[in-house]
Amino acid sequence: MGQISPVIDESVRLNQGNSSSYSPKPDVIAEMSRKWLEGIDAAQFDACHEYLLAVRLARHMSKTDVVLASMIDGDPATGVSLPTVSKIESGTYGEPGFRTIVRLARGYGISVSSLERFFA
Repeated sequence: MGQISPVIDESVRLNQGNSSSYSPKPDVIAEMSRKWLEGIDAAQFDACHEYLLAVRLARHMSKTDVVLASMIDGDPATGVSLPTVSKIESGTYGEPGFRTIVRLARGYGISVSSLERFFA
């Protein structure tokens, strides 16, 4: 059996006698992301694709989640497609029509009025 690392040995020695239970530190990056995306507002963004990406990340949604949420009763004809979501978030889609904007709002769980500033 090998020796215990001096760092681990020191850590064990320092924690001996500590009656509190071990609680891991929160993931610092995830915590920073939550704080950065908390309370996002469309007015903070210059482009629609930046806003929609921030909303999706804040809601911990995948692009597939957006596609599924955009559908009415699971009917693909009533939602946006995965390629559309990808193109919109990358900024390569162009200006979507009104029907697409309504479907995007439904998919991202936001109001249509929050998107109108980008297409006025």
